[in-house]
Amino acid sequence: MGNHFSKTTKNSYTCNSHVIFFSNKLITKNKMDFDEREHLGHILMREVFENNFSSHIHDIISNRDTKILDIGCGSGFWLTEMAADFPKPSYVGIDMLPVFPTSTVPSNITFQQHNLLNGLPFEDNTFDFIHMQSLFCDFTELQWETIVYKELARILKPGGWMEICDPEFEFCNGGPTANRISSAVCTYLRSRNVDPLIVQRHRSLIESIPSFSTSTVYHEKRHFPLGSYANKLGILGGYHISKSCRDILKGPIGKIVKLDVDINDELAREFDSHKTYFYVHRFYVQKKK
Repeated sequence: MGNHFSKTTKNSYTCNSHVIFFSNKLITKNKMDFDEREHLGHILMREVFENNFSSHIHDIISNRDTKILDIGCGSGFWLTEMAADFPKPSYVGIDMLPVFPTSTVPSNITFQQHNLLNGLPFEDNTFDFIHMQSLFCDFTELQWETIVYKELARILKPGGWMEICDPEFEFCNGGPTANRISSAVCTYLRSRNVDPLIVQRHRSLIESIPSFSTSTVYHEKRHFPLGSYANKLGILGGYHISKSCRDILKGPIGKIVKLDVDINDELAREFDSHKTYFYVHRFYVQKKK
């Protein structure tokens, strides 16, 4: 792959989570609402796992030489919180779309717009920790297999850690409305060669990379509740997913499924009556030294 950024064949994203779940119009017309949704999603994931990361990086997180990369950083909430908790490392956030903040950014955070599929503009062995969250629908199966993990391994330092966090895009105990929306999203993603359950392949894909093949791939699976039956976390989770589903139906998914109900009210009722939830996963691994 060379000593500098990988010159992969130029690609474009087949899908993008921002566009699918919010649509371009919603992002550009109401950036504040988009940021609030991103912030709530960040908080919920942090609470589900009880931390912003699971990798074994506590011995380097207070080192000024440590470099941390967040891929698909969105509005940058994970990065800004990490920088506040651990101010010594330097942080870089990249995203396909320019949705990150442009003002009041801590001096140790840099945001850049990049498409990972075109190769990242970083030298080999640059970062001590690479974080990715909720990018399960941003790449096709083939892109995960042939580009994504190879590029992450290239820019990760020997002994550095990589962490991937993704949901299972299927409701457990889902009601009829929730299941219709989930089925429509899965149908749309598969039509674009995107596997909505790619999370089930992450371990094997990581283990297929030579620099990770002899390492232990750690895996945490957590329950993400939706609805007031699960107290505050469930209330916020249900609210977040209901609003996301409402916006999904304003984008390309709305052409697949037609609903004549108030989405927020109907999903809130279903979540409580069915005790709906889904699973989220974290995989983390150390690159061999």
